[in-house]
Amino acid sequence: MAEHLTLNQRVEGSSPSWPRGKKEMADFELIEHTADIGVRVYGKDLPELFRNSAIALFSLITDFKPQPKKEQRIKLHTQTWEDLLVTWLNELVSNFFTREFLPHSYKIIIHENKEKELDAIVKGEDFSPYKKKINLEVKAATYHNLKIERDERGVKAEIIFDV
Repeated sequence: MAEHLTLNQRVEGSSPSWPRGKKEMADFELIEHTADIGVRVYGKDLPELFRNSAIALFSLITDFKPQPKKEQRIKLHTQTWEDLLVTWLNELVSNFFTREFLPHSYKIIIHENKEKELDAIVKGEDFSPYKKKINLEVKAATYHNLKIERDERGVKAEIIFDV
């Protein structure tokens, strides 16, 4: 699939953007799953897909809207785009529960060398999931039915979260 994806891409921001042609699409939507929760995520390219996946993840967890008071840098490298997406989302979950950091915005650069690489600056603020109300405890992004596909509108992925 790598040969079909635009490489060395970059996206910034926190507000979703997915207007495509005549029909405007959402950045993500919930999909049915028996035991866990799934999302179908859209983006014009890989960085936007990764950003929208993070936005989808945290929309499941909390309604709180953080401010960009602090920033974290996340650098990841994997063998496949699917590995990179799961690793990215699980790193965000880990940071949320262990460092008590809730993201506000994402500046993402993706490269393909021998490996698939992500370099991100994530802005947000301290948020204790143990002291403040969360809607849903997401344990991890999974590989169950995970697929990243490109079509005429951009890139999409289906992600199942273990809850």
